[in-house]
Amino acid sequence: MKNYLPMSKKYGVLLLSILLLFETQAQEASVERSICGIQAGILGFFAYNEMKVSNTIALRSEAGFKTTNLTIGNPVYSRGNEPFVPLVLNVEPRWYYNIKQRHAKGLAIDNNSATFLSLMIIYHAGWLMISGKQPSNIEIIPTLAVRYNIGKCFDFEMGGGCGYQYAFTSAEEEKDYWAFNIVLRIGYVF
Repeated sequence: MKNYLPMSKKYGVLLLSILLLFETQAQEASVERSICGIQAGILGFFAYNEMKVSNTIALRSEAGFKTTNLTIGNPVYSRGNEPFVPLVLNVEPRWYYNIKQRHAKGLAIDNNSATFLSLMIIYHAGWLMISGKQPSNIEIIPTLAVRYNIGKCFDFEMGGGCGYQYAFTSAEEEKDYWAFNIVLRIGYVF
């Protein structure tokens, strides 16, 4: 005597399997819709928000206080031993280019945990300093970095980039400089 499932149960199991397969494929890897948090690193303290633009691109905006990046040939920022920390406003499109591969391998991608390429557009507000007054500047720095989660609410970012800085100084001073950015931050996601 053969012990087969009745025909209706076979089709039910087959239909359920197909629906589960489509449901699994429908959950495509994507950046989060919106992430807010704070981060601190060796160069400063920041509050940020990342908004989804597409499945792999997020637009990050942040404000904080940051020591200036390393620049080459910029005499404006040689203040001896006196530290100065300007207000920083940053807009940064981020392309999380390996988020789909991480998802396919079963690795965590929550809170946009992946490797990213970004174009940092940074405004240093020299008029608002913790110590001293400096001219403002703007920096455009392509950056390659990684972002990983530490538990559910903490994250870690590490990377760097090299770009261009333009200082808003008087006409007789040089204004264009090379700028290097080091990303080494730990943060809390709300």
